[in-house]
Amino acid sequence: FDAMDLTVSNKSVLGFNLSFFAEEVEILSDLFDRIVGWMEEGKLRCPRVRAMDMREVGEAHTFIQSGKSSGKIILTTASV
Repeated sequence: FDAMDLTVSNKSVLGFNLSFFAEEVEILSDLFDRIVGWMEEGKLRCPRVRAMDMREVGEAHTFIQSGKSSGKIILTTASV
């Protein structure tokens, strides 16, 4: 892994943990309502999501590696 490769290719990695907010229902409720309002007003848009069946995991990986993907790719499983 070379972080400079990410910089040169204009890519980044981001992660965060919100589990410490699990007990903060009152705070989160107000913020969530505000965010939903912004979405309804068109001020925020959800990132593009592409759902693929778990059986297509190879194709999903190829798609990510192609550099043509944007947004999120999720793998779905059949409901039991």
